[in-house]
Amino acid sequence: MTAVRGALERLMNRIWYGGHWLAWPLLPFSLLVRWEISRRRRRAPAKGATLEGVLVIVVGGITVGGTGKTPVLLALGQWLQQQGYRVGVVSRGYRGACGRGPHWVTRADSAAWAGDEPLMIQRALSVPVVVGRDRAAALALLIERCQPDVVLSDDGLQHYALPRDIEIAVLDHDRGLGNGWLLPAGPLREPALKLGSVDWVLERNSDDVDRGFVYHVRGVRNLISQQVLSWSDCRATWAKQKLTAITGLGQPEQFFAMLAEQGFSVEGRALPDHEPLAQHDLDNIDSEIVLITAKDAAKLSDVTASAAWARVWIVEIEARLPPALLTMLKTRLPQPASD
Repeated sequence: MTAVRGALERLMNRIWYGGHWLAWPLLPFSLLVRWEISRRRRRAPAKGATLEGVLVIVVGGITVGGTGKTPVLLALGQWLQQQGYRVGVVSRGYRGACGRGPHWVTRADSAAWAGDEPLMIQRALSVPVVVGRDRAAALALLIERCQPDVVLSDDGLQHYALPRDIEIAVLDHDRGLGNGWLLPAGPLREPALKLGSVDWVLERNSDDVDRGFVYHVRGVRNLISQQVLSWSDCRATWAKQKLTAITGLGQPEQFFAMLAEQGFSVEGRALPDHEPLAQHDLDNIDSEIVLITAKDAAKLSDVTASAAWARVWIVEIEARLPPALLTMLKTRLPQPASD
């Protein structure tokens, strides 16, 4: 099943970004998607129709696949906490088994139950996180229990029933909008005109000082021992060792390229998006060092303290956001409750 998913993802990427002829037969289905989007938009609450005292910021995208939305949300959450705000997060909990929800995420949850991204967010920020397909219900529960100053929505631009005050769209500069068509003929989840109505557009790896953001590597942490190494220590320690990077990111090439840019010679292995690393994957790797992302680590709940898993190190990264975005947010944010 994993191999089939991987093959399908590669095919769709060729269709969307490689000018493949199979996009044309899919175009009639895209017209149906456009009609459904228009219908939902007409029923959506106006921007700003949130409860007084709570600011809702949606960090989402208009393309399918990884663009860096969750790292951006984590960076925003950390910055908001530094400013003194009480932060909460709502998310769909993609591929989680908890269903429509809303479900309150705890550290005891597994990624299979709550979703890998919500679990990673809860662990990284230590803030209330509520998941469910009905994000409006998740938001209502979060506000009722926690009275946050700011709620961040992990994705959700297309969840039109979710009230919001600020919309931030995240794109990948290198991929752009692909062929510019709606699903399934193209990668767009809604028309590109949406970018004209959001409050800010961020582009990963863009040279635009106001829109561009990049990843910064803080270091690595061993999956079993929790030993932490700085990036410079990694270079010195692993210079002559064989390294393999394996990940279930939407765009694994970004992870592999980042490691290469840091001077590492790494064999890259891509799992399907959101697919967890399994024992058989590890058994097929003979490298002394195996590198994964924090998102991959969130999906691992039953690893054993064996020599095989002790080879696994988590690359810890953070998104560095443009100052212009933070300046804009300061003009829109309420006074922190702690003030």
